Amino acid sequence: MKDVIYLLANRSGVQAMRKSFTGAKKDEVCIKLHVEVDDKAFSPPTIEKWVVVNDWKEGIDVDDVKFEKQFITEDEAEMIRQKRLQKMRQILESQGYTVQEPVTDEVEEV
Repeated sequence: MKDVIYLLANRSGVQAMRKSFTGAKKDEVCIKLHVEVDDKAFSPPTIEKWVVVNDWKEGIDVDDVKFEKQFITEDEAEMIRQKRLQKMRQILESQGYTVQEPVTDEVEEV
C-alpha cells in the first residue's frame, strides 16, 4: 500500500490529517508524508515509526528563492543549503577572508 497524507501541525501538536493539500494557517506547518506499507506488515504487533521535521532553512536566507511548488524535498533543501554555503564562501574569499572546512570529531589515521 502506498499513499500520501498531509499533516497540519502547530506548536500545540497535530491539528489535522488530510488526503489533499488545502492550505495551512499562518501558525501551521504542512508536512507531506509519503507512506508505504509492505503487505506483510498488516498484522500485529503495532508498528511504531518516528517522523522528525527539522527547520530545513536553519541558518540560510531563502527570501530571494522563488518556490514553484507548495512542497520541497529534503534533497532540494540540501541543494539550496549547499549552494548558499558555496556562495557565502565566495563572498568571504573575495573580501580577503580565508574559509576553512569545519573541524570534525573524526580521528585521522597516520
